[in-house]
Amino acid sequence: MIYLIGWGSLYLMFFLNALAKNRTRLFIAISLIVFMVFSVMRGAVGTDTANYELIVEGFSVGYVWGGMEPGFVLLGKALLSVSDSGVVAVRVLSFLIFAMLFLYLARADKNERFLLIAYILPTFIYQYSMNGLRIGLAAMLLLLGTQNVRQLRYKSGMVIAVSALLFHYSSLVSLLFIWASWSRWLKTSNVLVVPVVACVLLFLLSLNGDYFLAKLLSYQDSESPNPLSGLSKVAVLLLFVVALLFSKLPNAEKTKLIVLGAGFTISFWLVSAVSYAGLRFLDLISFAFPVAILLTYSRFALNFDATMKLAFIVAGILSAASGYRNFVAEEGIGPSPFMPYHFIGFSNGG
Repeated sequence: MIYLIGWGSLYLMFFLNALAKNRTRLFIAISLIVFMVFSVMRGAVGTDTANYELIVEGFSVGYVWGGMEPGFVLLGKALLSVSDSGVVAVRVLSFLIFAMLFLYLARADKNERFLLIAYILPTFIYQYSMNGLRIGLAAMLLLLGTQNVRQLRYKSGMVIAVSALLFHYSSLVSLLFIWASWSRWLKTSNVLVVPVVACVLLFLLSLNGDYFLAKLLSYQDSESPNPLSGLSKVAVLLLFVVALLFSKLPNAEKTKLIVLGAGFTISFWLVSAVSYAGLRFLDLISFAFPVAILLTYSRFALNFDATMKLAFIVAGILSAASGYRNFVAEEGIGPSPFMPYHFIGFSNGG
């Protein structure tokens, strides 16, 4: 029930924001506060919450780095040294995700505000702030980095966006997608990025070979849990592709985004039929694709047209429904399932 209250309050704020013609940040800020309370004050709730508490508690004085993302390790060690509690440190990590969202909102233009309330919050807020904290932190850095790029602060934007890799290595997929949507494909300097990326990958593999091998083996042993999970992401991504066909973007930019979106979606969906890794990659693209669309509209100084807005709204609703279905399906499973929800310090809740 608590999740429905969060989504319900979000769409109430969305309605009020629409009445205000998206000229205020107040209603989105209220939604962020509601979600922040649910996230920061949660008990053993969120599929990977219990695991993260154990991981952070392991960042003690005798911790030996085993290849995990160094940004997350350093941040976790700092929080543990202050709080001396993995439980508290994990809630602070959730708070930091919201702090970055508030910063993003404070600097957001109309397109960014609309994307945030129509799609990003209903789709990712519970997963990224209560479950996948590393990818949540990385995603927020991507948002802030691309926002700097939109504001023509290219160097700082690139540094912030690339720093997402320090919190989740798989952010490289999102970075490559966004870069490919932004760059001129036939420009020589852009083509040279490919060998540079290959060198970076080889460098990471040389440093963390055992860590990546363990991850690869865990994905090979994990089949896609539910074909419908993959299809729900595919439906959302293809909805963006269809909306782009009717958008007012220049034809060359439409084609680039459509080719990237459809190509990545189909490829990762095929992988999801045999491995859980495909679902992870679909999740990454479901975040990167709309951010790439946002950047393209900003580059041409265009506001979202009605077709694109409708696509984001419908995609947000579909994603929220799919997320809630997964919460219900996994109720009571594991040490910290999403359901039943309870606040910290209480044994049970609604």
